[in-house]
Amino acid sequence: MKTKFLILLLWVGCTMPSLAENDVTSNPAEDGKYSVPLLNEKLLFYVQRTHNRNTVIYELNYQADGNIDKKEPLHPLWIRYEEGGVRKNLSFIQNRVYGLNAKQLDKDTWQIHFRSYNKRVIYLRRNEKNNTFRAMIIINGKIANLTSLFICTVTNTMGIPSSAKYIDISGTDPVTGAVVLERVIP
Repeated sequence: MKTKFLILLLWVGCTMPSLAENDVTSNPAEDGKYSVPLLNEKLLFYVQRTHNRNTVIYELNYQADGNIDKKEPLHPLWIRYEEGGVRKNLSFIQNRVYGLNAKQLDKDTWQIHFRSYNKRVIYLRRNEKNNTFRAMIIINGKIANLTSLFICTVTNTMGIPSSAKYIDISGTDPVTGAVVLERVIP
């Protein structure tokens, strides 16, 4: 009887969301609690989440000849801030969540989406004026340069993220440079 009770207690603890995580309405990344990687010509956008402060960055993936890799134009990797800021590749399972599927549309344009969430399309395009690439996404019905995503995860009592409560998409207006934001409830 005692064993059945312990198994039931463990099962409930693993499947029930943590009550402490259920009332998150603000984005902790906006409160200065997270390190922010510097975007540049190679690093186009990043993903942060409530689980920890480590950040997935998305960099242009150049081949040895200097051209963008046609099959994997963006390469995701970690900046492990909780391990001193070291960079590491994503594991196989992490790549299933944070990895990207890409389809080349023309010489300088790709249609991209996350493997785990394909409801939003990201377009990787070369800006012909300054010959740089930008990740473009629709935010609040208008095209924007994607800068970051923040995923508010609900964790179970074991501390394992079990679902996404919301996703904040941040970008800039390509004409005015103004910051644009949208919160998506998956």
